[in-house]
Amino acid sequence: MNMMRRLKSIASGRTSISSDPGMDSSTKRAKVDLETEQVVNAESNSIERNAIHVDQNVASTSSETVASTSAVTSMAIAETKGESKADKSGYDQLPKEMHEMKIRDEKTNNNDEKDVEATVITGSGTETGQIIATTVGGRNGQPKQTVSYMAERVVGTGSFGVVFQAKCLETGESVAIKKVLQDKRYKNRELQIMRLLDHPNVVQLKHCFFSTTDKDELYLNLVLEYVSETVYRVSKHYIRLNQHVPIIYVRLYAYQICRALNYLHHVVGVCHRDIKPQNLLVNPHTHQLKICDFGSAKMLVPGEPNISYICSRYYRAPELIFGATEYTSAIDMWSVGCVLAELLLGQPLFPGESGVDQLVEIIKILGTPTREEIKCMNPNYTEFKFPQIKAHPWHKIFHKRMPPEAVDLVSRLLQYSPNLRCTALEACAHPFFNDLRDPNASLPNGRALPPLFNFTAQELAGASTELRHRLIPEHARN
Repeated sequence: MNMMRRLKSIASGRTSISSDPGMDSSTKRAKVDLETEQVVNAESNSIERNAIHVDQNVASTSSETVASTSAVTSMAIAETKGESKADKSGYDQLPKEMHEMKIRDEKTNNNDEKDVEATVITGSGTETGQIIATTVGGRNGQPKQTVSYMAERVVGTGSFGVVFQAKCLETGESVAIKKVLQDKRYKNRELQIMRLLDHPNVVQLKHCFFSTTDKDELYLNLVLEYVSETVYRVSKHYIRLNQHVPIIYVRLYAYQICRALNYLHHVVGVCHRDIKPQNLLVNPHTHQLKICDFGSAKMLVPGEPNISYICSRYYRAPELIFGATEYTSAIDMWSVGCVLAELLLGQPLFPGESGVDQLVEIIKILGTPTREEIKCMNPNYTEFKFPQIKAHPWHKIFHKRMPPEAVDLVSRLLQYSPNLRCTALEACAHPFFNDLRDPNASLPNGRALPPLFNFTAQELAGASTELRHRLIPEHARN
C-alpha cells in the first residue's frame, strides 16, 4: 500500500485509531481505512519511491563489515510473524546440517579470555542423544578437563544457525548451544563481545568451540546458560488465556531490561541492536530476566558509520527507518519502549508490514516528525514532505486503568529525537518501578524478587547522588 496514500488518509481524518477500553486484544491495534483515498498524485509516488529506497539502505551506505555472525544476525526470524515457529514441535529434531560435524581446536593467545579448547566429538554427530566432548583448561598451569554435552532438542533456528538444548554429563546442568556458520575471513564479533559480559541480566557464556562439516563449513558453537522461557512466550501464554501480563511482571521485566542495557551501554560500550521479546530470556520461577543473542551487537564508535538495516521491524527505531548510519545506543531504548508498550497492550504497538509501513504505524501515533526531529534522526534526510498528522494522545492508546507512570515511561522512551529518550539508568529510576523498591515487594506467590539493586560501582559511574538515592531504596543500601 502506498505510504503517502495512507498518510494522506490519516491526515484527512479518514482513519480510526482505537484504544481498547475492554482490554480485548483483538481490537486494540490501530486501524486505517485503506479504501478511502483513491487518487495519489505523481509527487506522492515519487516520495514513496524515495522512502522505499531509504528502507533498502543496507550495507551499501555503510563501511561496516560483516564481522558479526551475520550483519543482521537473526533477521530471517526477526519479524514477529515468523517467531511463533519456535513453539512448533518440529524444532525438537536437530537439522541434518548438524550431523557429521567435527570439532576443531580454537587457537588463541589471550590468556585473559575464557579457557576454551575444543578437541573431539564422540559419535558421528549431534542429533538428539549424541554427545559432544570438549576439553577446557590446560592454561596457566591448570589441568585439562573434559566436558561432555548430550544434545537434547532444538529450541530456536534462523538465518544465523540453530540453538539447541543440551545437558552437561559431568554436572547434569542444562545449557543452550548456539551453532553459527562462520565467515572465515572475519573474527566473530558476537564471541568477542560475549567474552566481555558479566552481569546478572545478561546471558552467560560458559564455553565455546569450533566445528566443521563434511562440506568444510566452519561453525562456532557458543555454550550458554540455559533459561527456559522468553518474554515472548510469557506474553503469548497470557494472550491465550485472554489476559494481560500481570503488571508486577511488566515492571520486573522492563526494569531488568533497562538495567542490563545500562551495563551494556555504559560499562561495556555495546549497543545490542536487536532488543525484542524473543531475545529476552526469563526464568519462570524467579522471574529474573537476561538479554541474549548478541549476533547484531556492536561497539558504536562516534563518526563511524553502521548499517541502518538492523533490529527487528516492530522494534526498529525511526532513525533506522530514515536510513541513519551514525546512530547511538538510543536505538535500544526505543526498542525497550516498544517492548514495554507491547506488554501493556498485549500486542505490538507498531505492527508494520514492511519498513515503510512501519514508519506509517509510528506516525499514526507520534504524529508527523518536525523538520528538527528528522534532522536529529538523520541530518541527511531532508527532502521529504509528509502530510501533517497530529500525535495521538498516549492515554487514548492504553486502557484508562493503566498506571499513568507506565504510560509516562512509554512516552519518554518513544521519542523521535534520540537524544530526548531516557537513558537506561534514568529509566531504572522512573516512578513506574517504585513498587519494586518497596521493602515488602514480592512475587505473586510470595517469593522474593530477583536481585534488582546490587549495582556495581561501574554501573553507577557518573550518576548523581540524587539519582543513586532514587535507584537504590534505603533497605537495599549498605
